[in-house]
Amino acid sequence: MIHEMRIYRLHPGTKPTFLREFRKARRFMAKYGITFVAAWESDRDDEFVWLRSFANTKARDAAIEAYYSSPEWLKIVGTLRPTIRRREIRLLKGVKLPGSLL
Repeated sequence: MIHEMRIYRLHPGTKPTFLREFRKARRFMAKYGITFVAAWESDRDDEFVWLRSFANTKARDAAIEAYYSSPEWLKIVGTLRPTIRRREIRLLKGVKLPGSLL
């Protein structure tokens, strides 16, 4: 399982637009192979963090290609993307720790 953490810094005043459009984007993620895990607003007014997952790297590549070329995405990208000032993407892989920590 691969998790992808996405950290967005939004342009000032655009969070309501971003959240509205992100809700739309979330509705069709599963259709294209993206598993939405969770989302958070941090203590920063301009930050939004979310996590999505994929079975493996091959599944991630296929899902991303399908999702970002979908008619649903193409309909909202022109409104959603301009709200994002900066984005960081981190791929996370689970680890097994000795003992009872995890």
